Amino acid sequence: MIAYLAQMNDKQKLIKDLIFGFTLAGEVIGTFVGAIIIGLYLDDVLSTQPILTFLLLILAFIQIIYILLKAGKR
Repeated sequence: MIAYLAQMNDKQKLIKDLIFGFTLAGEVIGTFVGAIIIGLYLDDVLSTQPILTFLLLILAFIQIIYILLKAGKR
């Protein structure tokens, strides 16, 4: 019975860790994709070279570093 409970705790921890990993991956990918889409849209609307896209990618990179550092503290 004790071994069964230990296996359940291992499975629950594994599922919790998988959900955390997928959430983190979604945040990272979503930040980059969002920056690219918004940057390309704004560059098109304002008729600029891809300056805004580049700027938003730099900001997205900074945001991703913050997300990963915050996740490392958990």
